[in-house]
Amino acid sequence: MSDSEKLKELGITNTANTSPGETKSFNNTATSGSNLMFEPDAELVEIPSHGYLYKNVTNDPDILERGSLRIRPMTVHEEKILTTSRLVRSGQALDLIFRNCIKSNIDPGELLSSDRVYIMLWLRSISYGNIYKFWLQSQDPSNPGRFQWEVDLEKHAIKELVDADIMEPFEVELPISKITLQFRLPRGKDELEIIKMNNQPKGADDTDDTIVKRLSSIIIKATKANGEEIPSNLYDPMVNSMVARDASIFRNKIDEIDCGIEDIHVEDPQTGFAFSTSIPITEDFFRITE
Repeated sequence: MSDSEKLKELGITNTANTSPGETKSFNNTATSGSNLMFEPDAELVEIPSHGYLYKNVTNDPDILERGSLRIRPMTVHEEKILTTSRLVRSGQALDLIFRNCIKSNIDPGELLSSDRVYIMLWLRSISYGNIYKFWLQSQDPSNPGRFQWEVDLEKHAIKELVDADIMEPFEVELPISKITLQFRLPRGKDELEIIKMNNQPKGADDTDDTIVKRLSSIIIKATKANGEEIPSNLYDPMVNSMVARDASIFRNKIDEIDCGIEDIHVEDPQTGFAFSTSIPITEDFFRITE
């Protein structure tokens, strides 16, 4: 089945004029899976942020009072989305799956990136099983081989937001430049913009600006030591020219505040070399690996 036929079957008809990397928003009812004859029941799933930062984007009591989302398992309908290359390339596939499976009153693009990763792992666990096997590259310099590892997604460590009164923006002063940044935590909409940027045609000498965009997109205000405010159209070049220590302090501050999935601690079975890494999302993620 061609991409065009899959899109038509999925009820998506407004991507015909979408250029590579361009994303468009879809009405939830067009792809919500509401046309499924036997749609699975949604479960109430507690999320790492507890909904503390969603007061301005939803009035859903499940989110604001219970810190939870109503989510149903994935079906073959969502598997068809994952096999539609146009949606995968544009970054829309995961967003559409969230729009189908999340039954709470919130735009998935407004969810924290950390909550979205947790939801993705929950969907994988409830839809395909909680045991996820994958291959890792050893970080042992004496044995740079690959080995297989597995995690139980139901028992994986989670970092949660604990302050119910937490509010954005947050603030950090950079030690070298003395610039004070006000910022928010990354959202799903930021991920889509980065994918859109990366899908644009690039010249042979063009650099990857993903690192810059991940930081500049969440800055709300930047102020120099003398009180002068830096215009928002200069955030990209400002981040690009940050001294490494300043950039590291900024990233550490984000990590200190943010919630989500903790790194896994693994051990090379051949040498016993231990290291930490994030859970890799491979092509087998949405498949049974037990």
